[in-house]
Amino acid sequence: MEHIKNLLEERKTYLLKLKKKKEKALNNTPEGSLRLCSSGNRTQYYHRKNPKDSSGIYICQKDIQLARKLAQKDYDHKVLRAAEKELCAIGRYLKTYPAFNAEEIYESLHKDRRTLISPIIETDTQLIQRWNAVTYQSKEFYGETPEFYTARGERVRSKSELIIADLLCKEGVPYRYEYPVSLKGMGKIYPDFCVLNVNRRKEWYWEHLGMMDDPAYAEKALQKIASYEQNGIFPGESLILTYETRKNPINQKIVMLMIQRYLK
Repeated sequence: MEHIKNLLEERKTYLLKLKKKKEKALNNTPEGSLRLCSSGNRTQYYHRKNPKDSSGIYICQKDIQLARKLAQKDYDHKVLRAAEKELCAIGRYLKTYPAFNAEEIYESLHKDRRTLISPIIETDTQLIQRWNAVTYQSKEFYGETPEFYTARGERVRSKSELIIADLLCKEGVPYRYEYPVSLKGMGKIYPDFCVLNVNRRKEWYWEHLGMMDDPAYAEKALQKIASYEQNGIFPGESLILTYETRKNPINQKIVMLMIQRYLK
């Protein structure tokens, strides 16, 4: 899929930077190599200036920095060689990367032909349609709760949830508002959002903790996070958390970073 190609491009960029960094580091290293030798419970270090010298010159404790530089030099050489080999492998793969991989062939066909075929995996479009077709009952609104409506016309409980919902919608991320989930030890809860990373075929929960300067609210929020964790749902793995207080309102840039990091 396309995200695999993107991951390889990101890896290539990282390796190129690493290669440049290590090449620069190796320009300023002492000549020769390091030999280690065990003597009882101690390790002794020797400086081999000549490859033909199998023993080398003993490095005393006051010159230990030389041993460190020689060890780092050897390590950097190995890292550089490994990075170069991986860059070659990635280059060969990207050079021969097909216009469509096996999973993408279905989407490349004419729509009328697609109606006659069962694809090897569910397409992104099919997944989104199926995911959005799920019906559920969210929490009810009671009393004189302020009314906030998203771009999709659904009612949410706060301006901050409205911001999150509209950014998810703008970025094309499927979401369900207050979709009921049963957690062991806590029963049924209603995460603010259940969201779908289409590329990874993975669901996330998103909780916005909007009154963290209220001690009672903060205590309940921590209990809820602990319940998620006890059920194997961890922040940064399948749970997204955003926070705010009266003095520190929700930051839209942070919300966008969360979307790009976890849901794209």
